[in-house]
Amino acid sequence: MGATDQVEHVRRVVANPAAVLILAVGDDEIIGTLLGAFDGWRGNMYRLVVHPRCRRQGIGRQLVRQVEHVFAGWGVRRITVLIEIDRPWALDFWTAVGYPRDDRIVRHVGTLEEPANPRHG
Repeated sequence: MGATDQVEHVRRVVANPAAVLILAVGDDEIIGTLLGAFDGWRGNMYRLVVHPRCRRQGIGRQLVRQVEHVFAGWGVRRITVLIEIDRPWALDFWTAVGYPRDDRIVRHVGTLEEPANPRHG
């Protein structure tokens, strides 16, 4: 599990008024999710997931359009999507929905250690 792949981290993000978690539900179960957040500069989309048996039905595209709609309401003008390079299917999906790869940017990542007693708010 990654540094931010824990339930408590997701709860903290969606409690932020500048974040939205969109769920796709079918047959009384969650079949897709997409997290969107606005940092005041750019909208960012993270963690698009569609259940394997539900893929290629337009669910991912619908989730993207719903987050775009929320972003538009917030006045977001530029949206960034982060995709791990070893997932060619994800790269193809994002290009197909209008988010071409930007080879002008390289991402550098650092991870902070979790404080012993984190204070929220």
